[in-house]
Amino acid sequence: MTENFERSTLLTPLFVGFFFVEFLSFFGFQMLNTQLSMYVTTIGGGNGAIGLASCAMTAAIAFSRPVAGALLDSYGKRKILIPAQACIIFAALAHGFAGCIPALIAVRAMYGFSWAFSDTALNAIVAGILPRKRIGTGMGIFTIAIGLSMSIAPAIGFSVSAGSGFHNLFKLCAAAAAGAMALSIFICRSDGGSGAAKGPAKLFLPSSLPYGLLIGSVMFVSSSIASFIPLYAMESGAHSAVPFFTLSAITSLIARPMVGRLVDSHAPRTVIFPSLLILAFSCLALAAAPFRGWMLLVAATYGISFGSLLGGLQAITLAGASRDNYGAAIATFFLCFDIGNGIGPLFAGQLANRIGFGSTYGTIGILVCALAFSYALSTARKAHAN
Repeated sequence: MTENFERSTLLTPLFVGFFFVEFLSFFGFQMLNTQLSMYVTTIGGGNGAIGLASCAMTAAIAFSRPVAGALLDSYGKRKILIPAQACIIFAALAHGFAGCIPALIAVRAMYGFSWAFSDTALNAIVAGILPRKRIGTGMGIFTIAIGLSMSIAPAIGFSVSAGSGFHNLFKLCAAAAAGAMALSIFICRSDGGSGAAKGPAKLFLPSSLPYGLLIGSVMFVSSSIASFIPLYAMESGAHSAVPFFTLSAITSLIARPMVGRLVDSHAPRTVIFPSLLILAFSCLALAAAPFRGWMLLVAATYGISFGSLLGGLQAITLAGASRDNYGAAIATFFLCFDIGNGIGPLFAGQLANRIGFGSTYGTIGILVCALAFSYALSTARKAHAN
């Protein structure tokens, strides 16, 4: 893509256009993900099958990320983005033909492969058009698109699947992906740069790995929470989990740009450690008070912690990479993201079968406390060594 390294303006037409591409992309993605557990139950699957279906998609994404990053840096981002978006449309529609668990697992893997290329390309494109000194703020604003989609996609997905069936839900997801592809085609025709790097491409970027491992741990927790909230809500006597998803998405949306500014001007630990503690509180509170009274507080704190950690860690990762390696940096970061995202539902599903949802969330909360204090100790040692 065409780049101006000295530009300080964030809200350029190019940036705004890709903001809406991100919104449409995640709108379809979130509708599928939040309704997946319900769809699995309609075709005869249980908690274990839900975990396997989620894991299949995430495994496909994880295996594809490094290849996607290398191809992006070598051949140009727009040459990867649009074909990947076309594949997402096909995969979304294919969900409607998956009438058994093995078929659904295959479709989820195909969807994950396509998503890996599309999402990595889109993030690398946007990172490349932002000023280096304001990349935290810029990516924080850009990820508002994810928060906006998360705030409305679960409610719309639940309404469509409950009112007119899952086949219409899959068509709506495909339509959102088609809108994202059409907008991408228009933007890429308006912008003549290829975005290809001059040097050799890399599958992994070692400098991105520490924060990648941290976001992988965060996503292990987040996916464990989100995948089973609809079933946990019904088990607890609630009509729907939509209020939880909506409020958490709104608070995540608010947190992202604020955290981006902090990352641009403060040490990472001032953002990461408090956010981990808030995430631990959310898990423990979820275990203690499922869908009664202060459940809205739990949704709000979960959204703040997730938005802060995702936006902050992504901005820190990009700040430590060169522009020519943005594809590899994002691929490394999101490879860890995807592994955690896939393992979480599998772990939580198996554990919930044995000890129940409440105890599962309590166990996860204890693990996050351990992660937070391990991070605090490691950063304190590094600061003392320097």
